Amino acid sequence: MTIEDLEHIFQNQIEEGTERLYFMLIDDVDPVTDKQTMTITRHPAADLVGLLPMLDSFHYAGSGAGMPRFTK
Repeated sequence: MTIEDLEHIFQNQIEEGTERLYFMLIDDVDPVTDKQTMTITRHPAADLVGLLPMLDSFHYAGSGAGMPRFTK
């Protein structure tokens, strides 16, 4: 994923002036509970570069209700 990808993914939030971007991280299925772990996270909009390592092992899975989702 590149900075340009993140700018596109978060374009609506950035244009709205959101200072802390919000998104959902969806981890792999837990073998014990057989459920996925979903976490809503916030990150400073001014630090898109800092999102790159955090999202390195995730793939963009679209947006619902304005919230980008990333899956492992």
